[in-house]
Amino acid sequence: MSRRKSTAHKPANKPSNDPPLSLLQLPLRKWFNSKDILKSYLDIFSKLPVLKLKYLSEGLLMEDKYEVFWKLVDQQGLRPLLFMKERYYPRMMRVVATSLWLADKLNDAGEGEFYLRFWIGGVTYTITLEELASLWGLPNDGIRFKGGHLRPKEYDHWSGKHSQSVINVSYIGGGKYSVGEMSIDHRLLHYMLLYLWLPRKGNHGALTEEDVFIMRAMVEETELNWPYLLAYRLMHYASSSLEPSLGHGMLWTKIFEHFKFDLSDEEVIYVTKENAITSRSLNKMDRGTVVDRNGKKNKAVAENAHSQSGTSFDSQVTPDLMEMFAEKMHIISIDWDKKMERVDKKLKVVESCIVSQAEEFQSLEASMNTHFSRKAQSRV
Repeated sequence: MSRRKSTAHKPANKPSNDPPLSLLQLPLRKWFNSKDILKSYLDIFSKLPVLKLKYLSEGLLMEDKYEVFWKLVDQQGLRPLLFMKERYYPRMMRVVATSLWLADKLNDAGEGEFYLRFWIGGVTYTITLEELASLWGLPNDGIRFKGGHLRPKEYDHWSGKHSQSVINVSYIGGGKYSVGEMSIDHRLLHYMLLYLWLPRKGNHGALTEEDVFIMRAMVEETELNWPYLLAYRLMHYASSSLEPSLGHGMLWTKIFEHFKFDLSDEEVIYVTKENAITSRSLNKMDRGTVVDRNGKKNKAVAENAHSQSGTSFDSQVTPDLMEMFAEKMHIISIDWDKKMERVDKKLKVVESCIVSQAEEFQSLEASMNTHFSRKAQSRV
């Protein structure tokens, strides 16, 4: 059984025929059934940032041009997540994340219990893996990969160092891999992975060990259980100590609608055309050959090609030059990370010195007050 530790008291069972829930109508103290959970919400979860989500524009990637990409997408059943444009509710997500609980009792044969659980105002809400798969329109089959460091031991040989040749990546240090040598179809998969399927903060130009595992599974057409992975990822967003944030809000919207929560008065973020992935976003992957639904190249890329004075881009930038440039950028990135670590250490030292000096001043002030007080008493 895998779950996140919670300080909340055991919630009451959900009564039948509950009226729709509106958080706006509930005082803060009624959202939670313990002071510890309320304090956790106020100190941590109420301040979590919300990731800006995207969706793929219809007709952007023609299926006859990117056959490999679409074949791998459909093999995993991920097409519904590409075009999802649900609104999402950040405050509701923060409240739910505070008491979120995941139970996993599935054995190798897939038998047993798996569910997400949260409670609001003493009412318990539980949703199973089968229900999640149905709500999100995803198949409930394949390898149950949890993500992060929870990779099953039997798949350790799929780690980055054993998978570099499969997806054509190179190690750049810090547990990350470069995407520069990947094919356009595989780079599109990686892009959708980081922006649509498993959105995250940080550097989107490199693969982590988790990305490498998922990418290899997709490229070798090994089916992953995405509802299982996404459920663990919803837990990870809020519980991460490195980059805590609120993750895939559109998936949560499906859950809130499943429980028929009254969301009419809730804070809402709408997914608009500004969130759409366009040809301009993708052109850099394939030197300007990603086209829009009308079959036209991106305007900026066409203008850039015209300004090359009749000399092709490929003739100016050789593979050796690109490799040297990539190597230089990797070195700069690693050096920058090291410099930032040194800056952090120095800032911590300065902070410690300031605290120490403040304590000394407080001690000195107390001593002076005692001295003058005794002197005044002696005069009397």
